[in-house]
Amino acid sequence: MQRRVDKEKLARADREARLVLDAERHARIAKTTRLREQRLQQEALAQDKPEPARRREPAGRPARRVIEVD
Repeated sequence: MQRRVDKEKLARADREARLVLDAERHARIAKTTRLREQRLQQEALAQDKPEPARRREPAGRPARRVIEVD
């Protein structure tokens, strides 16, 4: 018995698979583009902001504290 191959069914499946893969690729590219733009905006904002003021280092030894006990 010879096996019948439905070539139209295979072509249809190939077409549908290609459509799904193309849609996934476009979504991935769009996401990458969006994330890149967000990162560049964040970097631009970070460059515009001045660095926060640093706290002074304590000079010498810390002061001694006196604790009175009754």
